[in-house]
Amino acid sequence: MSNKVEELTNDWEMAPASELFVSPSEASGLRYIATRAPCTVASTLRQHKQWHLGSGARFDTSDYWFRCRFNTHPAAPREQVLIRFQGIATVSEVWLNGQAILKSGSMFASHEVDVTGIVQAANELVIVCRSLTSAMKEKRRHAPAARWRTRVVAEQQLRWFRTTMLGRAPGFAPEPEPVGPWRPVSLIRRSIMVEDFHCRAHLEGDCGVVDVRFSGLAQSGTLCVGEHSTPFVWDGSKAYARLRIPSVTKWWPHTHGSPALYPLRVTVMLENGEVLVVEDSQVGFRTIESVGEGLALRVNGTPVFCRGVAWMPPDVVSLASAPAEVRQRLELLRDGGFNMIRIAGTTIYQDHCFHAQCDKLGLLVWQDMMFANMDYPFADEAFHGLATTEATRELSRLSRHPSTAMLCGNSEIEQQAAMFGLESAAGRGEFFARSLPAIAAQICPGVPYIHSAPYGGDLPFRTNSGVANYFGVGAYLRPLEDARRAEVRFASECLAFANVPEPEMVEQMAAASPGGISPTHPAWKRGVPRDGGAGWDFEDVRDHYLKSLYSVDPAHVRYADAHRYWELSRMVSGEVMAAVFGEWRRPKSPCGGGIILWSTDLEPGAGWGILDSTGRPKAAYWFLKRVLAPCSIWTTDEGLNGIDIHIANDGPTPLAANLRTALYRNGEKKIEERQTPLVVPAHEAMTIGVERVLDRFADVSYAYRFGAPSHDLVVASLYRQDENIPFAQAFHFPLGLSSQRIPVKELGIMGRFVTMEDGRVEVALTARKLVYGLRLSGANSRTCDDDSYFNLEPEIPRRILLRPDEYAALQGQLVITAINAEGRLLLKTEGQP
Repeated sequence: MSNKVEELTNDWEMAPASELFVSPSEASGLRYIATRAPCTVASTLRQHKQWHLGSGARFDTSDYWFRCRFNTHPAAPREQVLIRFQGIATVSEVWLNGQAILKSGSMFASHEVDVTGIVQAANELVIVCRSLTSAMKEKRRHAPAARWRTRVVAEQQLRWFRTTMLGRAPGFAPEPEPVGPWRPVSLIRRSIMVEDFHCRAHLEGDCGVVDVRFSGLAQSGTLCVGEHSTPFVWDGSKAYARLRIPSVTKWWPHTHGSPALYPLRVTVMLENGEVLVVEDSQVGFRTIESVGEGLALRVNGTPVFCRGVAWMPPDVVSLASAPAEVRQRLELLRDGGFNMIRIAGTTIYQDHCFHAQCDKLGLLVWQDMMFANMDYPFADEAFHGLATTEATRELSRLSRHPSTAMLCGNSEIEQQAAMFGLESAAGRGEFFARSLPAIAAQICPGVPYIHSAPYGGDLPFRTNSGVANYFGVGAYLRPLEDARRAEVRFASECLAFANVPEPEMVEQMAAASPGGISPTHPAWKRGVPRDGGAGWDFEDVRDHYLKSLYSVDPAHVRYADAHRYWELSRMVSGEVMAAVFGEWRRPKSPCGGGIILWSTDLEPGAGWGILDSTGRPKAAYWFLKRVLAPCSIWTTDEGLNGIDIHIANDGPTPLAANLRTALYRNGEKKIEERQTPLVVPAHEAMTIGVERVLDRFADVSYAYRFGAPSHDLVVASLYRQDENIPFAQAFHFPLGLSSQRIPVKELGIMGRFVTMEDGRVEVALTARKLVYGLRLSGANSRTCDDDSYFNLEPEIPRRILLRPDEYAALQGQLVITAINAEGRLLLKTEGQP
């Protein structure tokens, strides 16, 4: 048997209260509406179509009551009954059958309340979430004054409450404020009380070691890991077991190896002979460390270039997502070449399901504690105690996951203090400098910890020391060359752009907006992030690079042809992000990685997400997928030193390939081509100049400018031995990117469909001229999950694979569009364009 856990999901109701009621008996006259837990006020009202994003409703200003009626049976002899509250936002009180059982002041707190003597056959559970606005107005005697004000949130007194900035940050997450039981509420029946459960898996040489300890009254117990097992040793009520696994298979981030996991099971036998499962999970074995200046992670002794993205909950309204939805988005990020996910301090802690999926998918997790920007009152004893309890609990959960790779005390607090004119140490204080690192060292030994992001240098936001939030290329409008000049050691945040969603999303927004949608429509602008107090938004940032890269006037294009404006804008974000990561990933770079801000849009529109609000990839995702792939090729312009080709092989085996370099004029006429074999060792990268491959000076970067340029396109391709289709390509335009279009038929695009043995369908594409920014779609939407917004080299085939369902969705024809094509091409599935 095991503990019986029943989630209290159904039969919930929610009601707003316009006045203060002290107890459920006083609130008996409220008008309730049905809901399901976990839930928030916003998700409940959305369910009843009484609220939508953009409505401007504020939920912190009132009390909200939730109640659940459920039937069960009283506790059996020697059985303990508890109710587990995994999270209630934010200031709350709870009653069961009219008896007060809990008060909480933190949305991040988890509580298990013993209700053995209270639970009945028919029960009523009542929760009230008090007005946070009213709580923030309460006077505090001897309260330490804030030393600075942040623009991230409007209410500075929010610093006293353990809650999220989501819904309360006007610049990037203005709504909705989360209020309610946002994490599951469960009824638990236990035959044995297990306390202080601790599990640690670590490496000692090539040997995997698992230590488990807990307190609980039982007759005997067994620890099983994979095919290995050992009994527990009991000292009174305390149980301990250590299991050693020789020649263990190590856990790796997916870019560098296999994320090997071992099933772990802890069972105990009770005095009556029943067997109870205490723990059933998975463990992995790896070492992780940071070496050198800044942040340079090594996993199992091997350097890992971290390409990360800041995670945003798939549903910002409920903050709860189905495990399948979380898995699907994490898989997309893994397939996009990312190997690190950052949980930023402005958001929320993630649940076990999220971290278990990161374990399985080989995704490293950078975990911020949920402190950001504000001057928190750690001098207050009660607040310090609440923060300490929170850190202990959350780090205990994280310690069991091999994906946990980085612990960070907070987001931007040291930067905030320094920009206010204080010493950055003022933002660190005793909690982040001593208390928190001590807890981390004890609970998560071997996991690197930093006080804050950013940090390091004479000022914490210097880019060439420690960890930086790098927005030089981006919000600060620096040229692309600044990505190298800034000497970034590690970018804990970077590349925040207003990324334009796919045409299908724009069409959906147009259908939902009276009179359609435009780049200046309020519904469009609502989804565009902005810095508080700034006279610009992140579309202005993107427009700067649109003008720089494509030599067009954004205002004119936007005025004359909004469709073309959005089309070019999609490419801009991708080109810039790929160029920056190309600079950082090259072998001579001092950079250990970067984390893009962020994964998913909060609502439809041009948000920071590389995925839109439904989880569909935007154009930037595909650019990043190519440059971040474990085996990848890209180029950098070295000016008078020509063009360098960089080839990375993050995988665990050597890469034997043929490198082909070709020069073209007018995107069509091939003027030179050379090929050379090469071997890139496992977990390494190499750089080779184009002219070294050509074995002559060709002014490939057009830096010397001796007369008219001989070429306007350089293509570098990687081929596996005995294959005639490249598996990776890089395109370089020495004269810059062009916004010119030619009739699509003049490109000479051809294609054929071949059904493969595994049921997938191969689309083999060729073109007579360069095709730039090619996009494939079906009758109603983009259908290809293999690649998009890619280039076709003249006369060189490109293979795209479609799943059977993707192929069926084509409805007989594939729609091809491209940035340099005027019009579109319909490719019939029998292969005739």
